Amino acid sequence: MPEVSVHPLIDTTAPSRRRGRRRGVEVRPGAVKQARSEAGLSLGQVAQGDISRTAIYFVETGKAKPSMETLQLIAARTKKPIDFFLGDGGAGDDSALAEVERLVAVGDNAAAVSSGEALVARSSDRRVVANARLAMSTALVRLGRGLEARSLASGARSYFEEAGDVLMAAESLGWEAAAARMMDDAVSVDLATEALRRCRTVDPVPAMTEAKLLAILGHVLAARQENARAVEVFEEALRVGAGFLDLRRLSYIYGNLSVCHEAMGELSQAGHYVRKAMAIYETLQDRRQQALSENNLAVLILHEGDPVAALRHAEESLRQMDQLDYVVMKPHVLMTIAEIQLALSEYDLATHHAQAAVDLAQRHGQVAKAGEAHQWLGRIAEAQGDSKTADVEFGIAFRLFDQDRATEWSARNHVIYAEILEARGDLAGANRQLRLALAAVGRRESPRESARTAIA
Repeated sequence: MPEVSVHPLIDTTAPSRRRGRRRGVEVRPGAVKQARSEAGLSLGQVAQGDISRTAIYFVETGKAKPSMETLQLIAARTKKPIDFFLGDGGAGDDSALAEVERLVAVGDNAAAVSSGEALVARSSDRRVVANARLAMSTALVRLGRGLEARSLASGARSYFEEAGDVLMAAESLGWEAAAARMMDDAVSVDLATEALRRCRTVDPVPAMTEAKLLAILGHVLAARQENARAVEVFEEALRVGAGFLDLRRLSYIYGNLSVCHEAMGELSQAGHYVRKAMAIYETLQDRRQQALSENNLAVLILHEGDPVAALRHAEESLRQMDQLDYVVMKPHVLMTIAEIQLALSEYDLATHHAQAAVDLAQRHGQVAKAGEAHQWLGRIAEAQGDSKTADVEFGIAFRLFDQDRATEWSARNHVIYAEILEARGDLAGANRQLRLALAAVGRRESPRESARTAIA
């Protein structure tokens, strides 16, 4: 009988128990671990006794390929569509996406946008493109480019809704809300609320995503001057996100809590949070946020009654912004210095810094900030007994607020002007200003953002 050559791994003379077994499914590297992490689940919570935790671990690390049934189970428990795990892009696209997300995480937002644009331009993988757009929208919000951010977040949301990815659609909607807030669109609260509602339809609710969306909602509420409610939401974000929130997001929440407490006159709490935020900014070496926090601390110390110490912090903030060429926020710091010097009765210096704030704001198209600086010129003139100049400066301020539809700022400054008129003995004029303040609040279309807050 002729000798039969047999492949050492295949027995051709007897039926194999492995015959008909399907091959494992090729999954996108890192997809299973990413899905589990975003859902806030442990290995055991994904396995739930149907499969072993070790099997899930091997799939996550690429040491094993799951069957389609196992992949469907993982998808169901992490609330991700099957498409999320498969994708159609190459490893290069996934590596590039990971780099974009890393740049956002470390706060290098300009580089994240640049890398994201290059990835979107070349990738044919819709999942990769959607995730890149979402990461870019986050970076653009933090760069103050609301219109671009909103468009990208909306595009990402469309894909995730089509793919049935509830969590990523909710997160995209959250960043749409953040961008809408920057565009002074009053729908921002509705968008943030809806994003949070969608997140909470997932069972179990993923703590990380919920905390992110709570932070965005809190920021939107703070921009609308709904400070008490914003504080409640931020504190809930801290409770929900305990153990999940990264340092950068924590720092933003602390910074916002400081601003809210200050607005409510709770200076001790405001100081507590601004110092916590500053400690994190120093750890992260986030120099822009350090500069802003120095200014925030200056305002707090001034309100606590120590203008000399406040001036040191404000001047340090201005010095850091000059080093960073951070011109977009400089008008706000210049106004802080003007306020401090007014408190010190250094009227010429106060006028110099308020006028510098006007000039810089106008040069960069910051209409409402220019209006705010003009009201400081009015207050300085009034302190010197020059009522005519004060009236002119407040008139300019109100025209600029109306031009920019800055109704919150207009209302606040009508109240300030009313106090000045009342001190002069012009009660009729003061009452008229108070009525104008109430009218401005009543026609509020779009609250202005505070220059001292950062999005979470």
